[in-house]
Amino acid sequence: LLSTVALIGIGLLANYSTSYSGVTAEFTHFQRQLLWSGIGLFAMLIAMTLPIRFFETLAYVVFGIAILLLVAVLVVGHTGMGATRWLGVGMFKIQPSEFAKLATILGVARFLSDFPRDIGKTWLTLVAIGVVLLPMGLILVEPDLGTSLVFPVLLFGMLAWAGVPAWHLLLMICPVAAVLTSWSNTLHFAILIAFVVAIYSSARKVLPVILGSVAYLTIGSITPRLWAHLHPYQQKRILTFLDPEADPLGSAYQLIQSKIAIGSGGVTGKGYLKGTQTQLDFLPEGHTDFVFSAWAEEFGFIGSLAVAALLLVIFVRGIQFASRCHNSFNGLLAVGIVCSLAFQSLTNLFMTVGLLPVTGLPLPFISYGGSSLLVILFMSGLLLSVSMRWREY
Repeated sequence: LLSTVALIGIGLLANYSTSYSGVTAEFTHFQRQLLWSGIGLFAMLIAMTLPIRFFETLAYVVFGIAILLLVAVLVVGHTGMGATRWLGVGMFKIQPSEFAKLATILGVARFLSDFPRDIGKTWLTLVAIGVVLLPMGLILVEPDLGTSLVFPVLLFGMLAWAGVPAWHLLLMICPVAAVLTSWSNTLHFAILIAFVVAIYSSARKVLPVILGSVAYLTIGSITPRLWAHLHPYQQKRILTFLDPEADPLGSAYQLIQSKIAIGSGGVTGKGYLKGTQTQLDFLPEGHTDFVFSAWAEEFGFIGSLAVAALLLVIFVRGIQFASRCHNSFNGLLAVGIVCSLAFQSLTNLFMTVGLLPVTGLPLPFISYGGSSLLVILFMSGLLLSVSMRWREY
């Protein structure tokens, strides 16, 4: 709870700093973030107060509503920056993909906890994958590649926690490994051999080995075609990640300015509201994707370490809560939330220093965004609820 409140405070400070840098609108993103922080804290209180059994009962209903909202976005949604991701609700815009994360966690947790005796069966894993692919596919159509990547990560973590066979998890990793190693034939086939050995050692069956090998080789062979189907901005982000100096004033501009901001902060930072990259508007998207860069410039390595430490406390405590639960739904819920928050956090932090391509994923608790903050604080309330109700069966 203290870590959550501290991160909200850091987010408000960072958003005020980026708002202070020249945004003169009457209702700036700082003021909106302040409003959403209040709404989010109220939502967190509700999540803490209501029994988890209530959310378990409504899990499938919530998942269905999330799917309908994602479909509605594609039909009547607002378009911005080349993507259709928002629904208008009065003076606000909501992003259903953020709510879909929580709905999917609830749906998968309910499904896996409903069939505890079938955890080792293949059909259960396949159905769980199908449940996740539905919202993920709708979000990819928007398009929103960054948000869609959260879904397989949370599914992998929840399946692993539920205790599915290891070879199920290995088969899930195969496609990802095939894409990442397709650029080198030597590495590609070396990883294939490692997968064959690992899958056979786990399953002791030939069929999973054959399925994994076919999937691996097929996806590896069509990766160049998949590259051709990426949107131009997505291709530029990957190319920029590999060679930032190739287009320093174009697609690499954000990453270069982010690195300059973080590096110039030094150990203790330049001081609050004194970051030149932030205050002179050299840092693009300083209140959303690169809010950590703005914070690091003004508070340096010490301030950056504080953010990382606070996030780590939430992740570690969340797993501790899950490990104590007597009820499988409660434990799976906590693990799904931790996987979602951890993946978003690590992706955003690594992105700002050039260790991952720019994906557009916000930094939990800190980046500007009403829908994101509301859902994240609601998730935090559910984690706290799990910690209070771990004795329930």
